[in-house]
Amino acid sequence: MKKVLFFAFALVAGVLALTSCDKKNEPEDKDAKVFNATGELRGVMFDVYNTQQQAVVTYHPNKNTIDVKFVKAQIVSTSETPQDIYIYNMPLNAGEAHINLVLADGSPYTPFPKSYAYAIMDQEQKTFNMHFGNDDEQDTQVYLVFNAMLQ
Repeated sequence: MKKVLFFAFALVAGVLALTSCDKKNEPEDKDAKVFNATGELRGVMFDVYNTQQQAVVTYHPNKNTIDVKFVKAQIVSTSETPQDIYIYNMPLNAGEAHINLVLADGSPYTPFPKSYAYAIMDQEQKTFNMHFGNDDEQDTQVYLVFNAMLQ
């Protein structure tokens, strides 16, 4: 009887794990606009190893924020495994904001775990520019600049 009860709990836990949502418990934004971006990722204080970078930019007009997904980024060195890097809920055209760069599993992207950034999109939604750098208040140098055309 105990084995049956154990397997029943395991089955329920498995079903819940497989059907749980990955969306951070936020309602879907029906007004969101998704853009494919291709641009140059420049390092101001160091070289970037894949300067031609693809990103997916999701604009949330009701909140005036963006989400950015850098696709297969390889920033720090040639030995770094290319991987998707995410930024969520960054204010658009509103000055600097504190951001976290995270990987697909939600863990921090270790070369830039906490950063400040600002993002600008033109009114025609054709170009996208983003600067981000160290979160250390003593160090105001910008690490990376991403200039992109939106599609």
